[in-house]
Amino acid sequence: MSEIKLTRVSLKGMTDEEKKERKRIQQREYMSKRRKEDPEFAQKQRELCVNRKKVLRQDPDYVVKEREYFKNYQRNIKQEYNELKMKLANIGEI
Repeated sequence: MSEIKLTRVSLKGMTDEEKKERKRIQQREYMSKRRKEDPEFAQKQRELCVNRKKVLRQDPDYVVKEREYFKNYQRNIKQEYNELKMKLANIGEI
């Protein structure tokens, strides 16, 4: 998969929200590159993530929100699957 490298863009014409989004994208790219190049750093990041999830799962509000999120996610996936299935069935009838 080829990556498209964007040229430098002037920040003058951007709104604050666009600047924040651009910074988020750059940060994600940097961290992804660093994890690929440094296996020790990647392992440390995975451990931190696991430990943070352990702490979050002790909070009952978080658990409820997480379950609701996954219910919605599964429901949406099922809807998309059924829609695709119907489209393919309609194509087969023609």
